[in-house]
Amino acid sequence: GAFGERYGQTVQVGIRLPFGAGPRYDARIATAQAEAIEVQSQLTLEKDRIQADQHAAAARVEASRIQLNAAQRRAQLARESRGFFDKSFKLGETDLPTRLRIEAEAVEAERQEARSQVDLAASISVWRQSLGLLPQ
Repeated sequence: GAFGERYGQTVQVGIRLPFGAGPRYDARIATAQAEAIEVQSQLTLEKDRIQADQHAAAARVEASRIQLNAAQRRAQLARESRGFFDKSFKLGETDLPTRLRIEAEAVEAERQEARSQVDLAASISVWRQSLGLLPQ
């Protein structure tokens, strides 16, 4: 049409641009919010679980240290007893079965001390891993 001509034979074309309104958009928002709430609750649960694991690992380290101290003390006493009974045996005051029993107890105490050292190292490694560090 020419300028000033009437609208008798014109066609009107419209474009609709959705800027976030409508039921489809609302459903997507609701789904996304529900997923966000679910993920947030899972995150909270995982944080609590990790914190509990860290506390448990730290408690195991402390228990292993106490056990190692006891094993070291026992091994020290067993070595001292072994020395005393060895001298006593050489002087003829102690019989062979007693000396062998004391020797076996000393060896067992030293074995337990070594095992306690390994247990402590393992518990420290687990504790470090629970903190996100590399094991040593």
